[in-house]
Amino acid sequence: MREKVSKVMNLLIGIIAVAVWLTVTFGLEGLGTKGPGGFGNLRYFTVLSNLFQAVVSLAYLFGGKVRLWKYASTTAIAFTFCIALFFLGPTRGYASVYSGANFWSHLVVPVLAMADFLFFDRKGTYTLSESLFAVIPMLLYGLFYAGTILIGGAEGNDLYGFARFGPGASAVIAIALLAVNWGLAVLLRLPRRRPKEDGKRKPAL
Repeated sequence: MREKVSKVMNLLIGIIAVAVWLTVTFGLEGLGTKGPGGFGNLRYFTVLSNLFQAVVSLAYLFGGKVRLWKYASTTAIAFTFCIALFFLGPTRGYASVYSGANFWSHLVVPVLAMADFLFFDRKGTYTLSESLFAVIPMLLYGLFYAGTILIGGAEGNDLYGFARFGPGASAVIAIALLAVNWGLAVLLRLPRRRPKEDGKRKPAL
């Protein structure tokens, strides 16, 4: 029963995340068009984390070996959820953060993904060292974000306003965000910790 529920949830994740992106990107009617239209929205971590989760969820649904990728995508989408709830909501207003397409990408998809990982898809276990793998998507995004600013300047590229604090403060913010991301990976791992006696095993991705 649990496996069947997991498959349904992953199917919903894939359908919703892709549908929302198509709706926003091409200005279609349906799930809401509130958000940056065009392919430029791929610069946002929310969009990328939702699409990453969709790809992994659909691959899992069709039997793909995505154990570590699912851990990483769930961590990324959990980060999106927390940023929306604890940062964007208080600073920009929850009505904006959870309206239109944002309702699906900031709330529905993350909640489905986290619920599936914690309560329904319980096939894999994870070591503490594997929690570092879950930080890679955020690290890659951070490098991409910094690279676009260094190459093209802050104007139009500093989507979250980090550069305005200066290089030193921006570096501190980046480290703090990575630490939060890793902390979420550790928390998500708690109900799926691998027993110490199995620690030497090296399972497939």
